[in-house]
Amino acid sequence: MKNTLLAGALVLVLAPSNALAQWSDDFESYGDGELLYHVGGWSGFFDEMNVAGRATSAQAHSGNRSILISRYTDAVHPFVPNYTSGQWTLSAWMLMFREDHVDDTYFIVHNEFEFPGPFRWTIEMQFDVSTGTVLDDFRPETPIPIAYDRWAQIRIDFDLDNDVQTTWYDGQFLSTGTVRLDPTFPLAIANIDLYSDGATSYYDDIRIIPAPGALALLGLGGIGFAGYRRRRT
Repeated sequence: MKNTLLAGALVLVLAPSNALAQWSDDFESYGDGELLYHVGGWSGFFDEMNVAGRATSAQAHSGNRSILISRYTDAVHPFVPNYTSGQWTLSAWMLMFREDHVDDTYFIVHNEFEFPGPFRWTIEMQFDVSTGTVLDDFRPETPIPIAYDRWAQIRIDFDLDNDVQTTWYDGQFLSTGTVRLDPTFPLAIANIDLYSDGATSYYDDIRIIPAPGALALLGLGGIGFAGYRRRRT
């Protein structure tokens, strides 16, 4: 992404000998219906305007706005620089309605996201509307029922120093494993990707904060934007 993290909602919190950089977006600063393309650090995959998300007042977890992810939306928010060390918690609130879907939707995190590539996945949460369950496509554990018709929290705890992540949905454990799917992949949080094959969903109060008690350092890697479509075909 050409916009830097400082162009988004960046907050610097000082701790002894460390600068903890946390990011959040509650979508309150955007206009109703505003296309989030080169706005607040958001874009569309491949830098395509027509797949970017939109701010909406139709639903909100807090305040008056959220981001709408409708059919074939592929909204991305890269981080410049990447998070490459320390312990971080990435969380988001998500809303799906039981009757408002055609196909699946995905919450994706990349640990490499460079233009014109390569692109590496670390998390791919699939909201499978045919089964009504959420699963981690890369670390299949027991699926969790989709919390339809109410806001539910996605939470991923990253320990980038030890290459470990744990994913939670609606307060329930979903999966755990290494951050890197291959030891040659970067150990980083590089991009958030909100993609839909057909289901309509809303996200609000997305944030990355230092994990409780962690004295994390923001990494120094950099990225561009654009990338490859989700792993699943």
